[in-house]
Parts: sequence; C-alpha cells; structure tokens
Amino acid sequence: MSAPAGRRQGFATSSPNTGSPVQIVYYKDAVGNFGDDLNELMWPRLLPEDVRSAPDTVMVGIGSLLDQARFRDVDTAGKRVFVMGSGAAYGALPEGHERWNYLAVRGPLTAALVRQPQAAVTDSAALLARIPDAVKWAPKRDAILFMPHHRTLVNSRWKQAAKQAGMAFVDPQWSTERILACYGHAKLVVTEAMHGAIVADTLRIPWVPVMISPEVSIFKWRDWASSLGLPYKPVALPPTAHLESFRYDRITRLTQASGRSVAHAGGAQMTDSELLDDFARRYRDEPKVIDSVQAPGGVKTLLKAAISSFDGPKVAAAARALQKAATGESFLSGDAIFNDRVNQLEAARVRLIEMVRAG
Repeated sequence: MSAPAGRRQGFATSSPNTGSPVQIVYYKDAVGNFGDDLNELMWPRLLPEDVRSAPDTVMVGIGSLLDQARFRDVDTAGKRVFVMGSGAAYGALPEGHERWNYLAVRGPLTAALVRQPQAAVTDSAALLARIPDAVKWAPKRDAILFMPHHRTLVNSRWKQAAKQAGMAFVDPQWSTERILACYGHAKLVVTEAMHGAIVADTLRIPWVPVMISPEVSIFKWRDWASSLGLPYKPVALPPTAHLESFRYDRITRLTQASGRSVAHAGGAQMTDSELLDDFARRYRDEPKVIDSVQAPGGVKTLLKAAISSFDGPKVAAAARALQKAATGESFLSGDAIFNDRVNQLEAARVRLIEMVRAG
C-alpha cells in the first residue's frame, strides 16, 4: 500500500539527533499522526545509547508495520531484525519476515498471521507506562476527550461537533507532547484512533471506541483489544458534513468494487477466523489507497463553501451522538492483565537489549 497523498512513509533512527545507525521502522506522516509519532518520543527513552548505536540492526516499532509496503525501501539483508509490539493490518506481510526475531506483537491475530503464537503480547505503546513523567497530571481531571482517526479529519467538522457536545477535541496530528498534555486533564477518552484508546488504557483512563469512517481497521482494533481480554464494540457516529458523507460513500463504493469488505460497527463482531480469512482475501493483491477521495472533482471552492453552509444539522446530530457515546459503555483493561502485558513487553525490551549487545 503506497503512502497517501501528502504523506510520506519511512524509517528513522531511534535517536535522530545522534545519527546512530539503528533503524527503527515506523510510519512517518508529514503532518503528524499520534500513534506513529510515539516512536520518536518513546524509544530514545527506553533503549540505551549503545543499543541505539548498534550497527546492522533494524527494529520494527509502534504501528501497523508488518506490511510489505513499509519495507519497500528498507534494507534488511544481512541485518538483525527485531519486532517489538508491532501489528499487521493494511497489507501483505513483508517478504522474508519469517527470519525475523519476534519479541512481541500487538495481539493474537498478528501472532497467528506470522505464526509466532508465543509473541502475542500487546501493542508496545503500552510501554508508555514505563515513562511516568511523559504525562503531567492536572489536579482536577474532568475533561472528556474526543479523538477521531486522522483520515476522518478530511472534509469533516468534528471539532465543532465536539465543542457542541462539551468535549475537548484532540487532533491526532498534533505533537505527542500536546496530546499527552490533554490526557493529563482527562477522565474519559472517546476515540476512533486506536492509539487514542491504547494510550488511554495505558494511563488507566476509561475509553469509548467509536467508528465514523469506513476505513477503520476492525482487524487491528480487535487484535489489540483481544490482547487485553477486551471486546471491540465501537459506537457508530454519523458524519458531520455533506462532503464528509460524500467521501465515505465514495470510499465504500470503491472498496466494494475492489472486492474488499467495508468497515461497519456490526462487522466488529466477526470471529477471529473470519477476520483472518478476510485479511487473506483482501490482501491477495496490494490494495489501492483511497485517501485521495476528498470531494467531488468538479466541486469548486465557492460551491464547497455553499454546500458546507448547510452542515449545521449534521454537526448537531453528530454532537448528540457523541454525547450519547460518552454516557454509554466504556472500557478499561483489568489491572492484573494490563500489568502482566506490560511486564511481558518489559521482558521483551530487556531481551532486545541483551540480543543486540550479544551481537
């Protein structure tokens, strides 16, 4: 899967300012994306300098990275490759991944795909729990945060809807520091972005999953939720704008025309076997990216503005749906299972350090 228009895919060193040779593979969005950007915040804090300076070493970090497209420009030949809590979701598995060192993966679905059941732990973003000063907690935590998926921002008015609903809007394209500052005030997180939920759960803040765009990956959400013994029961939310509705309708038609399944809240109840079969079916061939679908090609700026002037009722309906979601069922993993998974990730981190140092 190629990178969406206006974005770039790539890898960076774990300590960009030192020029260390270790490559940490992750998705780099030109405008920012919270889950992916956690790599740059966390790994310099979690890996010693000598490990980050080890030659001929590749680490697969936080994100849905077990995807051939992510490795198209990454040279793994003759190098040690370590997988640390990464997941599958969007495309065929990387060529040669069978030879990699799987220390941890996001959950049981990814583990089944790579045939490494012992590696089913949880998403490595949970290691944020080992960085206690990453969040500055407010004396009074009374905010309800709303974070959509970054693709849902296109042609939408979710910031206005969140304001009408009395929630604090969190843009997943903001810096990690700014977003974590918002978490420091939160008592609840309503989120379409999976790492919005992962970080909430890590910080022991209840969360509510919602689904707006048909591009949501049920596979990756279920993979992670299952790792913590949780269900994935997203609340369907309506679009906030006419052009947003157009975009989703267009994506749905294109997706169905390609023979792939379309995400919807009811589909979240698929069994693990059905999700694995669906993954194999949809990624027999490399899928086309649909991110360029934003608005009708013939719609000019003035006409778009005119159409948007009629969005008021849609914004109000979305705000009501947000309020209802926030008062419904919320989720938080049990302390025992959460602590066990973090301990497993910590053991994987220690094992990574030992293996790199052993050469």
